[in-house]
Amino acid sequence: MSTQQMNATADPAHSHYDVVIIGGGLVGASLACVLGEQNISVAVIEAYPLNTQQQPCYDDRTVALSWGSRQILESMGLWSAIQSQAEPIAHIHISDRGHFGVSRLHADEEKVEALGYVAENRFLGEKLYQKIATLKTVQLYCPASLLFEDPLLEERYPLEEKDNRVYLTLETETGRKTLDARVLVAADGQHSQVKQQLNIGDSCQDYQQTALVTNITPGLPHHNVAYERFTENGPVAFLPMRDNRCSLVWTMTDKQAKYISSLADADFLQQLQQVFGFRLGEFKKVGKRQLYPLILQEATRFVHGRVVIVGNAAHTLHPVAGQGFNLALRDIALLAELLCDAHRHHKDMGASVVLDRYVALREKDIHRVYRFTDTLVKVFSTSFAPLAHCRSAGLQLVDIMPPLKHVLARQSMGLSGRRSRLARGLSL
Repeated sequence: MSTQQMNATADPAHSHYDVVIIGGGLVGASLACVLGEQNISVAVIEAYPLNTQQQPCYDDRTVALSWGSRQILESMGLWSAIQSQAEPIAHIHISDRGHFGVSRLHADEEKVEALGYVAENRFLGEKLYQKIATLKTVQLYCPASLLFEDPLLEERYPLEEKDNRVYLTLETETGRKTLDARVLVAADGQHSQVKQQLNIGDSCQDYQQTALVTNITPGLPHHNVAYERFTENGPVAFLPMRDNRCSLVWTMTDKQAKYISSLADADFLQQLQQVFGFRLGEFKKVGKRQLYPLILQEATRFVHGRVVIVGNAAHTLHPVAGQGFNLALRDIALLAELLCDAHRHHKDMGASVVLDRYVALREKDIHRVYRFTDTLVKVFSTSFAPLAHCRSAGLQLVDIMPPLKHVLARQSMGLSGRRSRLARGLSL
């Protein structure tokens, strides 16, 4: 369904909802699908037209889905539509360039079909919006954006809470609209307008690194192996894709990234070959290259009154372990569970007892993932010889000790700690 077709119904007779979601990327759209299935009225506000590179569901990147995320998507009724285009990760190969240590994780050792999957954002976005189009209780405003002030008229339109609801003003193609809801969910990304409006700050750590993201065609079959190769400048990750392509996330210093990205295709592939080696044979082709500065960023609070911050708006991670979207899916799986429970029992979904419980139950998992990714970046991005030898020995130790390997695998698969109903394969 086109953006124009969906916009044709984007002018409802009333503007009262149970939940308003700001941001229609993968995170916001996923939450809308879950809530809409439970007959909860939802408005999704997306600033960019669908089917464009600006819209985050429709860019050229891929997303790594952990085994735990597959279970969430299966419980949401979405996995059957996604599975055909999601390439399984059967093995993970972790190595340290210039050192002997290697760790290998295998799906069969964990008694699962796959450790994870790789899917294209574009495909996931299409399936999510196809689902949204079937849900009568979900209303899409697209393109539309929050309106905070009008300099010409010298008017302000703040987010306002009163009478157990939150009120907001939109700028749409057909004019301004006022909406209200029990709960407002900010899924509007790292530079969240909602956070800015509410003066919610961030703790931020700049890694002084950039991720170069592209697709690579290798000379040999990838055999569904994901590679994480650490170098003195940062990790190089190859994730298996359909048609024997690989998604590449190459982390390096900001200066190096600009230089490498500017190279002609043949020179680029040669540089990559020198860093990664020939486990995948000789690289044949490279796709469009994109650069993303890397930081660790966390909102100083995840709840502000009736507003909940989720996804990249709440936490932006280094891509070293592919945990970003998986962490966000666990956010919305628990949030949906608590909102649905309140709705089912005719309680106020935006009450502090509901949203404070969300924060209390999510904090441990979020901070575990922070520590996991941050430690990997710092330990494996140094050339200090004693530490380099220790980390190499550590990789080898993990490889030969099944209990340690199992712990690492469960963390990578998103199965550590408390799991929501959706993550356990249960319905809401």
